[in-house]
Amino acid sequence: MTKTLLYIRTRQIKREADSLGLYLVIFIAIAIILSFVSYIQYQNNQKAWYVVGVLSIICFAIQYNRKDKQFIYKQLDKPHFQIFLEYIILTLPFSITCLFTKNWLCLPVLVSVLTCIPYLKFQFKHTAVFKHLSTLLPASNFEWLSGIRKQFIPFISLYLLALAFCWVRILPLFLLWLLTIIISSFFLENEPVHILREGNKTAKKFLWGKMKINIKYILILYLLPVIINAIFVREFLIITLLFIPVQIALVCFAVNLKYCTYKPQTNQFGNNVAFSIVAMLAAMPYFLPIPVILAIIYFYKAESNLKIYLHD
Repeated sequence: MTKTLLYIRTRQIKREADSLGLYLVIFIAIAIILSFVSYIQYQNNQKAWYVVGVLSIICFAIQYNRKDKQFIYKQLDKPHFQIFLEYIILTLPFSITCLFTKNWLCLPVLVSVLTCIPYLKFQFKHTAVFKHLSTLLPASNFEWLSGIRKQFIPFISLYLLALAFCWVRILPLFLLWLLTIIISSFFLENEPVHILREGNKTAKKFLWGKMKINIKYILILYLLPVIINAIFVREFLIITLLFIPVQIALVCFAVNLKYCTYKPQTNQFGNNVAFSIVAMLAAMPYFLPIPVILAIIYFYKAESNLKIYLHD
C-alpha cells in the first residue's frame, strides 16, 4: 500500500495527542500562529525564501536523523513517494499560505526540494570517533557521548562554521540554532530502566540534574561565538543576548519531552516533529517565551511520568 507510512504516522500522532490531553491545544495554537507568521513572511521577497530554506533544512534534518529508513526503503511500496507525502503534509500548514501572496512561486520550489529529499538515503557511517570522549564527558551523560559520536560531522561542521563567521550578522546564530536541533536529536532514544534508576534519585532531582548538565554544555559551546557576535554586530544585541537562554530552553524542552513520554528502550522519533515546530517558533523574536513556557509545562508532565519508573 502506498499510504502505509501515512497510516503509521496518523496512529502515532493520535497516540501522542491522547497523551498530551489539554496540552494539545498549545501545539495547535503554535501551529496556527506559525502558519500566520509564515503568511506575513511570504509578503516580503527576501524573507519568503528564508521560510522555504528553513522548511527544507528541517525536512533534510529529519531525513538524515530518521531511524526507519531501512524499513521504509525495503518493506514499503513506493517508499520515495511515501516519504515525500509525509514531508508535504508536515510543511503544508507553513507553505500553502504563500499562494495568497505575490511569492506563490515558493510553494512549487519547496515541493521540488521535498521531491529530492527522499532520495537522500545516505547516512554517515557510525564509527567510533572520539573513542576517548568519555574522558571529557562522564558516562552518565550517555546522550551527549552517543550523540556526538553519531552526529560528529554535522555537529563539528556547524560549530566550526559558527566560530568562523561569528563576526557576521545572524548567520552564526542560525548555525548554532541548527546545532541545537542536532543536540535535541540526542534525546530520541530511551535508556533501559536500570540506567534510569541509577543513583536512586527522585523524579524531580533526576530531571533537574539532566537539565543542569545540558545548560552547562550549552553555555560552554555557545558562549564564545555568541559573545564575539555581540561585539561585532551590536545592532542585534538584544537578539544575541536572548539567544543562549532560548537555546537552553529548547534543549530543556527536548529533555522533558523525552521523559514525559518515556518508555524503556524505545525510540521516540515522533518527538522530532513536536520539537521542530517549537524550534521554528523560537527562531522568531516575537515568540521567544514559548520554549520557556513549554519547557516548564513538560517538566511537570515528565516528573509525573517518571514517578512510575522511579517509584517516587
